[in-house]
Amino acid sequence: MKVLVATVGGREEPIIVSARKLGLDKAVLVAGKPATDVFDRPIEGKPNPIEISENVAKKLRELGAEVEIVAVNPFDFEGCCIRILEILEECASEGDVFVVVSGGTKIQAIAASYAAFVSGCRIFYVQELKDGSQIIEIPLTFTEFDGLSRARKDVLKVIEDGDDSSRISAKLGISKKTASQYLKELREYGLVETTDGRVKRYRLTFAGKLCRSRW
Repeated sequence: MKVLVATVGGREEPIIVSARKLGLDKAVLVAGKPATDVFDRPIEGKPNPIEISENVAKKLRELGAEVEIVAVNPFDFEGCCIRILEILEECASEGDVFVVVSGGTKIQAIAASYAAFVSGCRIFYVQELKDGSQIIEIPLTFTEFDGLSRARKDVLKVIEDGDDSSRISAKLGISKKTASQYLKELREYGLVETTDGRVKRYRLTFAGKLCRSRW
């Protein structure tokens, strides 16, 4: 069972994109309370995250998902973090839990990220591009990556978007077969990904870019 826990702000798209690309059986939408409920005075022009969540919930239920909406103060880091942590602990026994932190206030997103880190859940955010949206995983630890051999780290250091195994082998002076094996392993680690096309070409993932910067 896949459980999607997502922070909600003023837009539906990040959650819908996440649901389509990650898949889900259940969703918990952590919506920021409306500004009028948080502040003493009304604030004009601010979207109502609860209404946004209700619209998203309707669409997800049409896909067969179970949906729950939880309201939090989007400006209270401590309260928000603890509530989301409670949600994650409750969902942990139900299956794989994915946390999407693209919506809501910065405080909301940071609180959700930290709660996910404490619980050991996978964290994602949606990056919107000119040609569509891309979902990116935020790695929790680099311990397993640091144990990679120097040869495999060298591949990360030289790879450029669109490189294939032949280019990697030429850059490093290794056989094409060896380059292909290294690329396959790095893909399994989630450090590189392939692009569409007849020839298998590679590019670094976000985690791969972080590792290259560290090494």
